[in-house]
Amino acid sequence: MFLLVVLASCNKRMESAMKSSDKDYILQIANEFYDEGKWVNAIELYSKISSAFSGTEEGTDIAYKLADANYKDRSYRLAGHQFKTFYLTHPADSRAEEAAFRSAYAFYLDSPVYNRDQKSTYNAIDELQLFINNYPESSKVEEANGYINELRQKLERKAFEIAKIYYKTMKYKAAGIAFDNVLEDYPDTQLREEAMMYSLRSKYELAVNYSRFEDKNLRLQNAMTQHRLFTKAYPDSEFTEEAGKIMTKLQQDWDKYKATEAKIEQSKITAQTKD
Repeated sequence: MFLLVVLASCNKRMESAMKSSDKDYILQIANEFYDEGKWVNAIELYSKISSAFSGTEEGTDIAYKLADANYKDRSYRLAGHQFKTFYLTHPADSRAEEAAFRSAYAFYLDSPVYNRDQKSTYNAIDELQLFINNYPESSKVEEANGYINELRQKLERKAFEIAKIYYKTMKYKAAGIAFDNVLEDYPDTQLREEAMMYSLRSKYELAVNYSRFEDKNLRLQNAMTQHRLFTKAYPDSEFTEEAGKIMTKLQQDWDKYKATEAKIEQSKITAQTKD
């Protein structure tokens, strides 16, 4: 019965405020809902009157509370944009620094798992870096850096998994390029050893099993160079034995290639002599 009474009271206030043309009354009810944690109601009423208070102290307060209510209602992307608008519009406000951080953090919370579109992840990194640049003395800088590292690891994982898909579907040329891009774009990645090994596997398969004769020279050299880079970087790797077997096969294929190349050259010389 108590809950029903509370719900009826809430609905009555909401209906009354929505029908009212008194902006001060609507703001009063919106603030009541905000204080009570009824975010959906507060958002609807703040949105209704925000333009009526534009340029006033109440308008600034509404803008902040609207962003905060959306944030607490887990509409992170919208909240992120609203917090950003707030600190850009009101840079002298005492809440500007907090709004800048919460804008970035809202985008961070909106960042999806690595195998989905990462637009929000890139936005979050940009906003977090912008916060650090604008507020280098803030107590939140270390926290912001931590979030950036976490988000970059997510991007690393996505790039790595895409490269693995190329490898598993036997698109070895694309796989080799993709793994090399992971290594170049994320030089400090925790996936570096595995990415280098996948690059070696990809270049080996491309050179030995998927190359025309005219492509073999360069591709075999690329694969053997990748082997040298891998063994130099990880002399005690768990993949050392596999890498060694790959190198043995590469050397065997190289010897066959050079022998065939020599025969072709000899055939050309013989043909020219006959001419």
